[in-house]
Amino acid sequence: MRRVTIREVAALAGVSPSTVSRVLNGKDAGHMRPETKERVLAAIEALDYTPAKAARILRKKKTGVVAILLPDISNPFFSLLARGVASVAFEQGLSTLICDSDNSPEKETQYWDILLAEGVDGIVFVPVGRPNEAKLKRLLARGVGIVVADRRVEGFPAVEADNRGGSAALAEHLISLGYRRLAYIAGPKGVSTAEDRLAGFARALEAHGLTPVTVRRGDFTLRSGYALAREVLSQHREVDAIVAGNDLMAIGVLRAAEDMGVEIPETLGVAGFDHVLPADLVRPRLTTVAVPAYEMGREAMRRLLEGSDEGKVLPVKLIAGDSTPKRGGDGPGKEPKAVKSQGR
Repeated sequence: MRRVTIREVAALAGVSPSTVSRVLNGKDAGHMRPETKERVLAAIEALDYTPAKAARILRKKKTGVVAILLPDISNPFFSLLARGVASVAFEQGLSTLICDSDNSPEKETQYWDILLAEGVDGIVFVPVGRPNEAKLKRLLARGVGIVVADRRVEGFPAVEADNRGGSAALAEHLISLGYRRLAYIAGPKGVSTAEDRLAGFARALEAHGLTPVTVRRGDFTLRSGYALAREVLSQHREVDAIVAGNDLMAIGVLRAAEDMGVEIPETLGVAGFDHVLPADLVRPRLTTVAVPAYEMGREAMRRLLEGSDEGKVLPVKLIAGDSTPKRGGDGPGKEPKAVKSQGR
């Protein structure tokens, strides 16, 4: 039997999920009219709503702390995601603890022990790779709720973006502009976000009878984008565009091309993914795909509160910047300066 969610209760009562949560938590005094509370209670009874285990644990507030475990807090995408989680936690009277695994599976595993010892009430988790299953089972056995964000982990609800669809749309956009000799710098092998973006990109090229000139593996950092772009530009001079699996690597590509004397966008097009703030600050402004990181964090925290075991895929949006102008004729370098930005 499908579990009724707090959002369904809110819809029936004509209120927000946070209002339902206040009633469940006994924090409605001074926050709502008596008739509003009555509508919420009536909706709970009508739908036979039973709060999930994770939500009950969070309301008991053993410590009142929710942990956010991220691979790299210096990445603006994860900073935005963390802000989204923290905003919902704050609305519910919970504190947040941000943990940075520094893209290290070993450090990530150590954090599981730390968070277990700290007695956190729940965790929003962005994994580095395949997490330590034994450690996760220990946390679950202690009643700690866990929701995965941005990346998938088998057996856990995940809030993620439409990475395949967004990457395919980006590839279609570049092909429509005349790019044919594209190289791709992917994220780490085994990370669902990286694999989905590469798969969507390759599938779109295949539909046009194309294949990537080369595919390299980075780690979603500017440094890896820079190093791999130098390799690509040294070994594959025919490339007319480099697409990176996220914006930080794409910015690394821009810097590498500049250092090597490769003109962008006159000679080489560059595109990324995520649409973090630096993508609009670099010149030329980066073509990318916008992922709603802040809303992803909010949705992950909401699902943690609800104890939901269902994942969610958020839509993305193509952002056409100045780094990929239309190509004239059969190759690069034809009329790029005559084409203006297509806007955000």
